[in-house]
Amino acid sequence: MRWIAGPLALVVLWLGVWLGLTGFTRFDPVAGTNTRPVADRGVARVTDCTSRGPVSRHGFGTWWICRADVEWEDGTTARVTAEPGQLTPSDEGAAVPVVQRGEGKVRGGSGNAPVYRADFEPSVVLGIGSVLGGLAVGGIGALAVVGAAASRRKKAQERDY
Repeated sequence: MRWIAGPLALVVLWLGVWLGLTGFTRFDPVAGTNTRPVADRGVARVTDCTSRGPVSRHGFGTWWICRADVEWEDGTTARVTAEPGQLTPSDEGAAVPVVQRGEGKVRGGSGNAPVYRADFEPSVVLGIGSVLGGLAVGGIGALAVVGAAASRRKKAQERDY
């Protein structure tokens, strides 16, 4: 039974870290630190999507990368690639309010700053909190597994005497 506790504790710790990192990538704390958070607003209509996952450079889980035609507030239209996870195939056929955050990063051509859902709020606090929370949950779970194994071993030793 002792040989199972160690690997099981590592699995529990890994799951906690995995959840924390997934939360970190979902809250996109880098976007929350932009000095000019919203550069433009518009309405997107998804044209096509591809999926990445379960593990990719974007994070953990299934990530949809969608292209959309966006009509900006000034009346111009552009085909953009939204930031991973912001638009999904379920958005096809719907008018989705979007914003461009920041101006320095260019994706898919000139003037195509990162595009996010308008109701998406990137957060440094929630991103870092997700990592710390995942570490805490994983660490507590790992300690519980190791502690339970140690308790069983101690009880077994007391019965032997």
